[in-house]
Amino acid sequence: MTAAALLVECNPGSRHGAYPAGSVSCGLGLGEVMMETQQLHARFTDFELPSSMEPRDATVAIPVSNGMQQKYFFMNLRTRKGLTVDYPRRGGLTTRDAYAYLHHLCSFAMREEDRVFPRLRTMFRRYHNGISFIELLYKVLKPHGMTCIGGQRYLVSLWSASIYFVIDLNKRTIEVQMLSKDRDEVFSTYQYFDAVDGETYFATQLGDDELHKHVMEDIHFDVPVVIKKYNWASDTVQEIWKGPFDTDTHYISLNRDRSYLALINFGDFFDEKKNLLPSRILILDMKTGKDWRIDNTGWSPSAHIDWDPVDPDTCYLSCHSGVITPVDSRLKFFFQKVYKWNIFGPASVHKYRMTSRGPEKAGVFTHPEVFRLTIHKVFVHRGQKLLACTGFPNYIFIADADTLEFIRKVEVTESCGRESVVGSLFPSPDGEKICLITTASFQIVDVETGKIDLVYGLGKIHDPFNHMTSVSDTAW
Repeated sequence: MTAAALLVECNPGSRHGAYPAGSVSCGLGLGEVMMETQQLHARFTDFELPSSMEPRDATVAIPVSNGMQQKYFFMNLRTRKGLTVDYPRRGGLTTRDAYAYLHHLCSFAMREEDRVFPRLRTMFRRYHNGISFIELLYKVLKPHGMTCIGGQRYLVSLWSASIYFVIDLNKRTIEVQMLSKDRDEVFSTYQYFDAVDGETYFATQLGDDELHKHVMEDIHFDVPVVIKKYNWASDTVQEIWKGPFDTDTHYISLNRDRSYLALINFGDFFDEKKNLLPSRILILDMKTGKDWRIDNTGWSPSAHIDWDPVDPDTCYLSCHSGVITPVDSRLKFFFQKVYKWNIFGPASVHKYRMTSRGPEKAGVFTHPEVFRLTIHKVFVHRGQKLLACTGFPNYIFIADADTLEFIRKVEVTESCGRESVVGSLFPSPDGEKICLITTASFQIVDVETGKIDLVYGLGKIHDPFNHMTSVSDTAW
């Protein structure tokens, strides 16, 4: 990967414009340099998975965090080898480094000069929805997305920041890609990799005025957003779409035959009557350039989409039915690093089909005990399409993806008897197992029986609520 990787922007002169909805640019061109690359000193630690574990062709990659201390787990289920990647206190990504990386974001979001007292003031005020500075800081820096980009390399994207990491398992190296300090944009929370063309799809949100009002003044309105794709072989960026969109461009995903692209924001703004505003859901027709917006009034916030693994015209959207609210004690949060959620009721998954008239609703899956629903995935198990999702605190729900009928609830427990909270899940490539991460362990659940096959302790994890992945490549 060169220093120019993901370094360019098409049409740089139009960064501050108000883009009309549906405007599409497909011109390929090189623009100004927008990234800086830095090699990080990271610690790679090998460990052994239990010899009794059934081997299968799968690598499971899991990002977690304890405040600003990040850690990434890689499980090779074929060789029963594991790898932990973290940053030692000396020479790695420390708290001081994290503040340095956030500096340019603070500079235009908070509009404070580089003086001690203005900076200190930012640490004691309230931000979006009343959360404190430390809650905001931990949130924007959490490693929320893990994407395999081929060649045993993994891209780690943060919640809302102008940096991301690239981990090479064979070379055992990690790079940080940083937006230059004069850039006024941040990456989407998740980046999608198209293995067919070797391209990464991502979004950036633009504008110092817009971000300042969103973060500091808690004002909700559209900001200029650009969807781009980066080709790792040719080292070029192509602009896919640009237009007005909401902040917190959270999840981006391409469907099976690459005919539709979806972008979703995590909608957590309220109106003057304290009603939650809808999330923004964009569906882009990659062949015609036409786009649609799905209205999720009444089932917001949405944040994730999973495309059907068989039918490219079908997708499944999340309704989390809850938002992050201020913690009761900042001091307690500093040590426990656990966010407080306001849960409105049972969560749900909404099924849509793409038609010539646009997306049309095809059904809803829910259950009285599905709360928060951090992650949902659709996969094929022995010829049957299944929907699996998490339910707070320690449940997995499995349903028939075609009929949306409930099949099974799996209660997740820890081998030591301690309290378990499920953070994320991902099906194995063969569809036989569900791999998951909790606040204490890595676990494997058998899809057919619902039995927990493996509980492998990982120690205390404060924040496992991120996007893990599982791929068939085990050559590392």
